[in-house]
Amino acid sequence: MIDPELEDDLKKINAELSHMDKEATSAWHTLWRGIIYGAGYVIGAIVIIVVVGWILDIAGIIPALNNQVAEFRMALEHIGATVK
Repeated sequence: MIDPELEDDLKKINAELSHMDKEATSAWHTLWRGIIYGAGYVIGAIVIIVVVGWILDIAGIIPALNNQVAEFRMALEHIGATVK
């Protein structure tokens, strides 16, 4: 026979686990979690690409990048935006 105190603790644990399982598998929870993770991956990839491009530009490994940046600045100035 199981100790009554232990049985009560097991019932509480089981109830908490089933509550956690319902929360973790709800459709809305899964949808929002997927959207947030997806946005995080996109933002992280953009940051990595920008940092690597910046480092390569400073090192002078990609001289064509300087031309592209100059063209981009000229286009922005043409439409009236300010670029430093």
